[in-house]
Amino acid sequence: MNKIKLLFSFLFFGLQFTFAQSNEVQILTPKQFHEIATLNPNAYIIDVRKIKDFKKGHIEEAFCAEKSERLYQLVDSLGKFKEYLLYCKYGDRSVVAGRMLYKKYGLKVYSLEKGLDYWKEFKLPIKK
Repeated sequence: MNKIKLLFSFLFFGLQFTFAQSNEVQILTPKQFHEIATLNPNAYIIDVRKIKDFKKGHIEEAFCAEKSERLYQLVDSLGKFKEYLLYCKYGDRSVVAGRMLYKKYGLKVYSLEKGLDYWKEFKLPIKK
């Protein structure tokens, strides 16, 4: 059912993506991540870095969830039927956080490939 919903979502927006996948978390290139964040109103961006790093610069409209408790609070308040785009500095922490969400809620989660540093290489927008 989730696969059908995901497929419909991408077809609806006319997007074609190639994903590198793990069992619980799909890894997106910066361009794919940006397109989903921009075009999908049911997608939420969550930065899993420390709050001090978040304040130095983050992806537009991202929520900060430095700790797992905050991550769970965000999902509980935003809803379990949304798409969650996670990122960190290098990409490892967001995959771990995504696996946590998958285990707790059964959500399909996306992670930014190689993290925010890679995002910056593509000159994609950062809010300071």
